[in-house]
Amino acid sequence: MPKTRSITAENRALRYGLITPAFLIMILTMLLPILYMFVTAFFRLDAVRFNRAWPFVGFENFRQIITADPVFWGSMLKTVLFLVYTIVPQIAVGFLLAVVLFREFKGKRAVQTVMLFPILATPVVIAMIWKYFYDFDTGFLNVFLKSLGLPAQTWLSTKSIPLFANIPFVGTWLAQNLSLNWAFASIVFVNFWQWTPFCFLVFYAGMTALPLEVFDACRVDGATGWQTFRLVTLPLLRRVIWVVVLLRIIDCLKVYAQIWVIFGNAEPTRIINVHLYTLGFITSDYGKASALGVITVAFVALILSLSYLTVRKDDAAA
Repeated sequence: MPKTRSITAENRALRYGLITPAFLIMILTMLLPILYMFVTAFFRLDAVRFNRAWPFVGFENFRQIITADPVFWGSMLKTVLFLVYTIVPQIAVGFLLAVVLFREFKGKRAVQTVMLFPILATPVVIAMIWKYFYDFDTGFLNVFLKSLGLPAQTWLSTKSIPLFANIPFVGTWLAQNLSLNWAFASIVFVNFWQWTPFCFLVFYAGMTALPLEVFDACRVDGATGWQTFRLVTLPLLRRVIWVVVLLRIIDCLKVYAQIWVIFGNAEPTRIINVHLYTLGFITSDYGKASALGVITVAFVALILSLSYLTVRKDDAAA
């Protein structure tokens, strides 16, 4: 017995020793900066006062962000719209591609390999490529449209998208208040182009793990393809779908580089991350930037909590 206890203690010490470096790195790179942000949010801090005494202002920074910042609420709305406009099409198209490419055909492996290329590139490189594609005079998109005899489009402008602006009675309101313009659509499409293959990859992996016996039973019972898909495939992939949704929410809430490279801190595409960078590093108002960072953390926690509760509710109903 003593020998067994000694071996157990040694194993426990080894486990703690192996995870300690990663734990310390996580504290230094994540926990301490977050705590520093929470502390500085209650002080008046800028480039001039950084090396002097910091006046304590309590919740004044939060009050000014929420009530006096003319861009804050618009940035929050744009962040929510960016989540909806990117995640919904990515999930739908990624799932459709997984269903289509699940069947065997000639050249399947080559198609799958090419589809994964966007994931391998860095966001900055992708943004630079698409910024060139969107150029009005020499961009690939307008050159292609001109070759077809179609007019060039101002992809990087705030001009409303005609498809939505021409809707009777409500078209103008939708275009102006829901960011249905070419500029916002351009950043949505760049994110869609890069991360839809990721959704496809996860869905495809989930479909390969499904039990084949269930589909054989459906064929024996005479179920149609649509019935099998709706009543068997979708329920079995429910957890996979929710995992993809949660991962895409987390990633979209971190988007910054693609928007900054193409538009900088332009207000029509300024989601909350870009506004946070603008306050902290352009205007050097570190106190307000920290307050906005705390608000952003709370906003992200709220979104993820609602998503998690939805998953739990769906599992309970199932």
